[in-house]
This record gives sequence, C-alpha cells and structure tokens, in this order.
Amino acid sequence: MNLLSRFGGRIWDPWREIGQLQNEMSRMLAGARAYSGHSAREFPPVNLYVNDQDLLLTLEIPGIDPATVDVTVTGDTVAVRGERPAEALRQGESFHRRERPVGQFSRELQLPFEVDPSKTEASYDRGVLSVRMTRPESLKPRKVTVKPA
Repeated sequence: MNLLSRFGGRIWDPWREIGQLQNEMSRMLAGARAYSGHSAREFPPVNLYVNDQDLLLTLEIPGIDPATVDVTVTGDTVAVRGERPAEALRQGESFHRRERPVGQFSRELQLPFEVDPSKTEASYDRGVLSVRMTRPESLKPRKVTVKPA
C-alpha cells in the first residue's frame, strides 16, 4: 500500500490541515462573537490627529445619545465610556444578521503629550464624537533664539 492510496489519492499536506483547522476555528469564533455582541475590532473606532498645539480625537458612535457618553481627560490619557442600547425587536422578528455591537463600551487612549483638561471640548455631529484637547502653555514647544557668545 503506497502513500497515495492511504490518503485517497491525495498527498497529505500538514499545512493544508492546519489551514482548514484555522478556518474552522475562525468560523466558530465569529459565531460566538455574533451572539455576545462583541467584535474583534475595538469599538468605537477612533482617529487621533496631532499638531504642536493640540489633539483632535474622533470616535464613530452612531445611534448613541451624546448626553450619555462620558469623556474623562487626565494628564496624557483620555477615556471615553458609553453604552449602545440593543435594538428592540417587534413581535415575531429575529435577527438574520447582527454585526453592530451593543452594550457598554470603553476606550482609553495614551496621548503623545499631556493636555489641559480645563481646555478640552467635545462635540457630536452626525454620529461622530470629536474631542479637542489642548497642550498646556507650559508644555508647548518654544523656539529658542541662539545668541552669539
């Protein structure tokens, strides 16, 4: 009996078996995430823009009442917490597909420099929360003139 006949005419490839196992595990974990309401990605997704004077943090939080979002700035850290309520299903309805996460969320980000919490402003427009944070005057870069000796 040769190797080909033992495996139904195919040459056994351990990497193919590992790939199939990986695909099956990914499929199973994707199903578990769908039921738990969590995804592999962080929520909410953020962008952080920076210059010498200030920072702009934007977070995508559509469908969330901005009055229920908590933004806390301490030194060089910003934390954003809130909750996306579950959508109510009508009588006889069930989900066919559910990808939008529900429940509480929390993002805490380390900033590239300390900011002045008293000068932090937040606004909400069309599902995007914008948080502008300013570097304290004492920590802003200053140009130093070099004098001849």
